[in-house]
Amino acid sequence: MTSAADSPGKAALRLDVHRDLSAVETAWRSFERVSVHSPYQRFDWVAAWFAARRPGDRGEPAIVAVSDPAGSLQALLPLELDRSGPLRLARFAGGKHANTQMGLYRAEFAAALAPHEARELLIEAGRALGVIDLFVLINQPRDCNGITNPLAALPGSREASPAFAVDLHPDADALDRRLIGRESRKKLTKKRRWLEEFGPVVLRRAETEAEAETVLDAFFRQKAQRLDALGIANPFALPRTQRFLREAARSGLDRGTPALEIWALWAGDRVAAAFGGCSDGHRLSGTFISFEPDPVMMRSSPGELLVRDLVRASCQRGLTSFDLGIGDEGYKRHYCPQVEPRIETVLAVTLAGQIALPVLDGIRGLKNYVKTDPRLLRLARRVTWHLGPRTRP
Repeated sequence: MTSAADSPGKAALRLDVHRDLSAVETAWRSFERVSVHSPYQRFDWVAAWFAARRPGDRGEPAIVAVSDPAGSLQALLPLELDRSGPLRLARFAGGKHANTQMGLYRAEFAAALAPHEARELLIEAGRALGVIDLFVLINQPRDCNGITNPLAALPGSREASPAFAVDLHPDADALDRRLIGRESRKKLTKKRRWLEEFGPVVLRRAETEAEAETVLDAFFRQKAQRLDALGIANPFALPRTQRFLREAARSGLDRGTPALEIWALWAGDRVAAAFGGCSDGHRLSGTFISFEPDPVMMRSSPGELLVRDLVRASCQRGLTSFDLGIGDEGYKRHYCPQVEPRIETVLAVTLAGQIALPVLDGIRGLKNYVKTDPRLLRLARRVTWHLGPRTRP
């Protein structure tokens, strides 16, 4: 552990950096119960991410703990250290697999933290880390659980691809009727009957390691076939990604609170569609989804049936919200009509970071422009497909 001097931003705040997650596990788990955060900042989820790391893999853990003068924890920033060429970067842990990236904050602390104080605090954290030129913070929510994310309003922030969510209701039938029109419900009933030709159709969460492995194997196969057919690079073919998803599915499973919940819509003994998401007991947040590419089974829209059943199941278990992550696709708006803004922030800590900032800003602008032009987006996906990993699990 390394410590920084008192931060000049808020009165006498103390910053401590932990490279070993076990050193902060007890405090982190306790802080989860009283802080504002997303499911992706649970200790089990972040620990699974780093447990999948192997020597030579990028992304070293660096957890910044912010305490007040009395020693009371006010914030935790679960970061990982990375490089881009000569530049040394700090990001939130989890890469693009974390659809919501932020710190864990005591609500009163976050509400009182002005933008200039948040900037000073982050720069002080960069100095405490000792090796950082830039913070690159993506997929940040503008708001979370009723508070404004204190890092989302920093200078250099811009709108990014949003996420799509729905507020749940104890009456699952009423919510189903609100989200899906009468004619669409009739069509889905007919499609479920088609799917039942393969056997009984049931949505089930994996409760054992063996069940989770079976569904993950189906997911990796389904996703590889689907992305290959579309000519899109498959990020789920990366060995670290597969190790992480398997580790996250195991972590906490024996306690009934896995870091990554694995769900499947079964049609007889076949996984018609698979879903992975993380929950903090209030929200179920989608990390991935796939469906069986068999043309006969596809006509039943198993992915849509799975999402519909998941929304109902989330209502019945008492959750208050459900999301399908980042990326604007038709089915997401259908079942998750609420658009949740996402922010990305790049903040320079050193002179090298300040010099690189305009270049990175231009790259970010170009990427956002490509996303708005379907032709350029198709071209970019074809290029990345040829360059990207296509190994099979």
